[in-house]
Amino acid sequence: MRVLVSTFGGDDVDKVINAMRTLSYERLVLIGESSIDGSEGLREIELLEQLAGREVEVDHVDKQGFLEQVDAVSEALTKHIHDTASGSRNTVALNISGGSKILGDAALLAAFRIGIEAYHCDERVTKLPVLKGANVVDMFTPLQTEFITCVGDRDLTLDEVVSRLGNKSRQSAERILRELRRAGILRTEIRTGKIRVSLSELGSELGRMIRMTRGERSVTRR
Repeated sequence: MRVLVSTFGGDDVDKVINAMRTLSYERLVLIGESSIDGSEGLREIELLEQLAGREVEVDHVDKQGFLEQVDAVSEALTKHIHDTASGSRNTVALNISGGSKILGDAALLAAFRIGIEAYHCDERVTKLPVLKGANVVDMFTPLQTEFITCVGDRDLTLDEVVSRLGNKSRQSAERILRELRRAGILRTEIRTGKIRVSLSELGSELGRMIRMTRGERSVTRR
């Protein structure tokens, strides 16, 4: 069965409907805070699904901490991957455009953990850099991984990043910066006329996972 899971905030129906229109599915699951229950947005989506002969399933994520939310979303996604009735494995796609920014970031990191396809459906649909069945290092190009590791927990200028990347061109670094910023992994701002780069909360957790995975691989090779 094809399952579409979408984060949802109760008042962002259009984002969920864009995902429903774009991504093929047979069952819809919404993930959000318990406050979405009884909202007009939820009723609208339920009505649309009823017209198609389907029901909407709702999973609540009311955890306050970022990593607690990641764990809760990971648990929900894992539950929907396995079809307990038939014993088969479902095909799950995740849309992270609904709900709060922290919920979207937590959902994306959960997708990285588990290895399911993830999308950001708004005015346009963006497929996010998650590869089915891959670990976190496999999900990025070598230069993207190097860029994330290079920034680490620092707040660097783009010039400093380019310097740390060694023989990589500034043009390549700027391209990778745009890709990672679009995925919500990097933050950028201009201060004193210079572009400054840092990892978002999502990016910091991904960086930690990359370091752990690389460490595990190095131990394995011995």
